[in-house]
Amino acid sequence: MTFDGIVGRCSFIVSFLRIPMPYNHTGGEAVHRTRENTTVLLIFLLAVLVLLSCMPYTRRVMKHNLVRIAIVCGVDNVTISGTQRGKLYNNYCIGMNHTFPLFFGPHSATVTVNGVQYRGAIEMKKIGGRIWVINVVDVEDYLKGVVPCEIGGLSEDLIEAAKAQAVAARTYAYAHVNQYDHLGFDLYATIQDQVYKGTSAEREVTNRAIRETTGEVLTYRNQPIEAKYHSTCGGRTADYNDAWPGEPPPYLRSIQCTYCEKSPHYTWSSELSRTQFYQNLRNRLKVIGHAIPASERIRRIRLKTNKRSKRVREMIVETDEHQYTIPGYQIRKALAYIGNPTGSLKSNYITITSRGSMITIEGRGFGHGVGMCQFGAIEQARQGRSYRDILRYYYRGARLRRMR
Repeated sequence: MTFDGIVGRCSFIVSFLRIPMPYNHTGGEAVHRTRENTTVLLIFLLAVLVLLSCMPYTRRVMKHNLVRIAIVCGVDNVTISGTQRGKLYNNYCIGMNHTFPLFFGPHSATVTVNGVQYRGAIEMKKIGGRIWVINVVDVEDYLKGVVPCEIGGLSEDLIEAAKAQAVAARTYAYAHVNQYDHLGFDLYATIQDQVYKGTSAEREVTNRAIRETTGEVLTYRNQPIEAKYHSTCGGRTADYNDAWPGEPPPYLRSIQCTYCEKSPHYTWSSELSRTQFYQNLRNRLKVIGHAIPASERIRRIRLKTNKRSKRVREMIVETDEHQYTIPGYQIRKALAYIGNPTGSLKSNYITITSRGSMITIEGRGFGHGVGMCQFGAIEQARQGRSYRDILRYYYRGARLRRMR
């Protein structure tokens, strides 16, 4: 809120309450007191409005508790089953020749897009000359298709871990409303934000966990936090700056976690030839904007580690002519497909050793390592801790609040 806006609201409140304004009075003790009283009241109202302007934005921005999820991105055609202006469409194919935007409501509680059922409504639009499909859905219904995808279909005895995941995922949604507003949606339905698979993903235990934590989010200074979470920390969570640049939130600091030893990713290793390793590294550095000229030969690499979190803060690549510094938050992309054929290196909690013609990477954990360790949360639930205990353990300094 701008200063002019605050002053305008003060003036409105003053006139609404019929507060006597001093400007048309002249002289006299009574007038002086009126001016003093009015000035004090205006200062008080100004302070109140400044405080109100700093309160959480989420109630104002997330209209009717709806979120907009991009479920199909940049395609030439889409098959849909739903209703439009009272007319039922069943397996109707929509191509590039249609006029957009198009809106479809649910039929029998859901809309089906490319064979997947979703709660809420559907908007189709063209972005960059291709078809995008946006699911407009209540945030609590959205979570039903997120929580089991992110933490798995847990048994009844582990429901406290599911509740912790529900609160973290809900907080993430509230914190990222309007992040892609220029494209007309809030979140992607992929690991770019949170994995969302509609009603096909729903499970009884996670639905109950969502219901029993309805509206609960984590906040810091009256704002929803960056509720980061990951699969396995490997014994210690990461600092925020181990994974991302920028100002680190105080509630995302590295802490010891002794609960994820049962994870299959707690420790791991990968070995490959020096030639293969350096070629893979050269290819990946080019992709992430640190290309090494073909004329330069890589001689060795050195790692600088965060002493607290044990994560790699810098990787220095030395060639026969120069050295290149790769920041820690790019390490997983720089070493992608090593030990994880589907994508980024499992974590940057690693050591690299060279023996003869072979290079070995030994690592701990899976994921960026920041925030809640999901395997750790599951083990804490198994040991009888509540979801509040779990959230307090991983997001230290954050407060649990109910948004509605």
